[in-house]
Amino acid sequence: MNTRIFLAAAAMGLWGLSALGQAPELEETANVLRFGGDNRTRYEFMDNWPRGGGNPPGTAYEEYLRVRTRLWGEADLDDTLLLRIRIGNEFRSYRNAVANRSRNKFPDELYVDNLSAQLSVDRWRLKVGRQDIMKGSWRIIGDGTPGDGSRTVYFDGAVLTLSLGDKSAVDFIGTWNHYRDDITIGDASGGVYDMTFMRRGDPYSKMDEGMLAAYAEMREFEALPFDVYWVWKKETSFHGGSERYPGRDFHTFGVRLLPVFTTSLSGELEAAVQFGGVDSADGFASRDISAGMVYGALTAQAADVPWKPSIRLAAHYMSGDKDSYYATTDGSKDTGWNPVFGRLPPGGDIPIFMYDVGRWSNLFHPHVEVSAKPAKGYALSFEIGPMYAVEKDYDATDNYRGLYVRTVYKFPLPDVWGIAFNGLVSGDVFEYGDYFVTDESRATSIRLELNAKF
Repeated sequence: MNTRIFLAAAAMGLWGLSALGQAPELEETANVLRFGGDNRTRYEFMDNWPRGGGNPPGTAYEEYLRVRTRLWGEADLDDTLLLRIRIGNEFRSYRNAVANRSRNKFPDELYVDNLSAQLSVDRWRLKVGRQDIMKGSWRIIGDGTPGDGSRTVYFDGAVLTLSLGDKSAVDFIGTWNHYRDDITIGDASGGVYDMTFMRRGDPYSKMDEGMLAAYAEMREFEALPFDVYWVWKKETSFHGGSERYPGRDFHTFGVRLLPVFTTSLSGELEAAVQFGGVDSADGFASRDISAGMVYGALTAQAADVPWKPSIRLAAHYMSGDKDSYYATTDGSKDTGWNPVFGRLPPGGDIPIFMYDVGRWSNLFHPHVEVSAKPAKGYALSFEIGPMYAVEKDYDATDNYRGLYVRTVYKFPLPDVWGIAFNGLVSGDVFEYGDYFVTDESRATSIRLELNAKF
């Protein structure tokens, strides 16, 4: 179904259902309108960053400024129905990348970031339309449009939520995201936005993604909150350059435990398994999928001490496959982890470039993070840890990817004319290991960010 027609029909349908169930006349209910917006101005510098698919790391640096502005409005039509819309625009200015200077220039295109209707009746809530869906740790469900980076993260679909007590709920989710956004105004300057791609097509990869899911967040047990989920995902076949790659149809089952041991000691354990199949395509045989992911962390925090220092010991494991994600040489099972809709960067900017647009897999990353909060609104963190490939894919001669270090500093700024400002400074360093074939010793990344909320 055309996205534009689907979103409009969904909003009108929910409005009609609400009207049928109203006891008072609509005119007797005071409408509540709210408006707001935000602006993110981000400077990014990257040098010698890794590249996905077994390609050697880049040797040229990239430096650019990106500005994203979003405006939103919502209306309570009565006690049960909420309508929401958010529109956005992002443009970039490249300093050194000559090939990119004509891309994403101002004014770029105006896009619909959210457009939804939400109906609430007793313990049930139904939200239909374009919306953000970020569940749990975001390792499984977080970004429906990874192809355009952090410009958007929306899904087109419906979420039916059943409240289970005061603190728990289960979401039943159905989505279908098209590779091309059909409801925009203007043109993407110098290129296109391929909303779902892993490898660029010409100009689109033409990969659509669908999801059916049930995600339960249980918070009634204060000593052991937990999440339980099932996600079915369909990836259609897609193009990367001149090649056509097969689609996928697979299930992910997982649990996320959040134990609270004492007032200063807590933990997190998330484990998930995947099974399903890879389709056949020209030059590619079909094969079964069998993969897994585990994340574990232990956090100690001195809450009663000034600066609230904390230390977190963590490890993240995602299964790998000796063959590439796209093909197999012997027809064996595909054992590489698929991040489902979790292609967001879990930390900094550098590691995501090891993969084709954040298709996280084949990674073991033990690390330690030390953080502190010097005052309200201020936060400082330092993370360090090695990264390993679980399998030596792409003819790698060693499992050691390298040592990753990240520092982040967040701080508030004075309000101006009722607009709240805050800033962020971060720096990443990745010391290359022998997994990569490169003459470069390290990759670096710097981010400066100014945020405004009004």
